[in-house]
Amino acid sequence: MADRWVIVGGGVAGSVVAARLAAIGAEVILLEHGVGGVTPNDLHEAAQVPGRTMPAIRVQRVADGPYVPYTLGSGLGGGSSINPGFASIAGPFHRSHQLPIEGQGRQQRVLSDGSRISVSDVYLRDSGLIDSIDLRTEATVDRVMCEGGQTQGVELNGGEAIMANRVVLCAGALTSPAMLIRSGVVTAGLGRRLQDHPSVALRYRNTEHRPAGTFEVERSGAIQILTTVVGDEIWVVPALMRPLSLGVIELDENGSADIRFQLCQHDHERALLIDVVSRLVAEHADREAIDSPAVSDVEGVGDWVMHQIASATPVYSHATGGCSMGSVTDRCGRVGDVGGLFVVDSSVFPAVPSVNPMVPTVQLAESITDRWLAEGLAAN
Repeated sequence: MADRWVIVGGGVAGSVVAARLAAIGAEVILLEHGVGGVTPNDLHEAAQVPGRTMPAIRVQRVADGPYVPYTLGSGLGGGSSINPGFASIAGPFHRSHQLPIEGQGRQQRVLSDGSRISVSDVYLRDSGLIDSIDLRTEATVDRVMCEGGQTQGVELNGGEAIMANRVVLCAGALTSPAMLIRSGVVTAGLGRRLQDHPSVALRYRNTEHRPAGTFEVERSGAIQILTTVVGDEIWVVPALMRPLSLGVIELDENGSADIRFQLCQHDHERALLIDVVSRLVAEHADREAIDSPAVSDVEGVGDWVMHQIASATPVYSHATGGCSMGSVTDRCGRVGDVGGLFVVDSSVFPAVPSVNPMVPTVQLAESITDRWLAEGLAAN
C-alpha cells in the first residue's frame, strides 16, 4: 500500500517537504493552523493580516522573568510570510534551494522582481504543486496518534482523526516539541536545548524621514545590528547571534506548552550586549530617544538591556531546538523508535544558526527529503 503523508505545519519547512513529496507523486495532506493566500509585500502589513501570526503564545525570556508575547508567523509560508526575508550568503548553509535571492553583500533578501516572497509562494504556488496536495488551512493538530510503536495519524483539536502511516511535524521549535510530549513520546533530550537570538530595540524619532521599510544590517563577530523604520520611528536592534544559554519546553498542568528560554545566563553574553548597546547609545546621542538607556555607564545600560530582554516583545523570533538532531531525531528526522514519525523544522537544530534561520531551515528540509529519497523512505 502506498504511503500516506500528513505534514503538520505549512510554514518554511512544511512548504518544502510538502512540495518535494508532491513532486514524486506521493499522497500528501498538509495541515496548517493559519490561513493561505498570497504573501503581502509590506512587512508590517503582512503581520497584521488575521491568521498570519500565532495567537496567545507567551514565553519566559529570562530565568524568573515574566511571560511575554512572542510573535510567530502562521499560515502558509509561516515566518517567511511576515519577516523581512533576509538570507545570509556566508557559511555552510549557502547550498541548493529554490529561493530567489537578490541584493549585494553578505545579507541579501528573498525577492522576486523586487517583491518579498515567502517559501510557500516559491515551493507550492509558483511551482503549481499546491494543486497536487490536500491542503487544509485553519486546521490545528493536538497530537500524533501512535500504537504499537507505529504512527497512525493525527488528531485535530476538535477530535477529528486523520489517518496516515507517515507524519512529519513541521510546526516549529515552540510547537513540535510540545506536540511530541503531548502525544506520549518519551525520548532523551525532548524539549531541551531551546535557543534564540537575544535582541533589544533602541527606538528613536524618525526626524530624518527615512522611508518605511528601510532595512540595514551590519555584522561584527557575534553581534548583528539591524536598523529599520517602524512607523515614525527608527529602531536600532543589536542581537547576539551566537548565544550559549539553553532553555526548555515542558507542558503545564493544562497540557499547554511552558516555554522558558533562559536567555543571557552567561556573563559573557550579557557583556557583549552591554558593550554594543553602550556604543550605540553614544553613536546616536544626537537623536531624539523614545526608548533607549538614559545613561551610558555600564551598570545603567546593563539594567536596561536585561529589562528589555526579560519584558519586551522580542524583535527577533528565531527559536530553535527542542527536538535536536542526534538526540531526539536522527539525520533523517526520525523520532526515536516510533515508526513513521518525523520532525523537520527549526526544532532539530542542535544549536541556533548564527544567521536568520529561515534559509537554513529551507536547506534542512531539502537535505532531509533528499535522504528520504536516497534511503527509500519516500517513494511514489
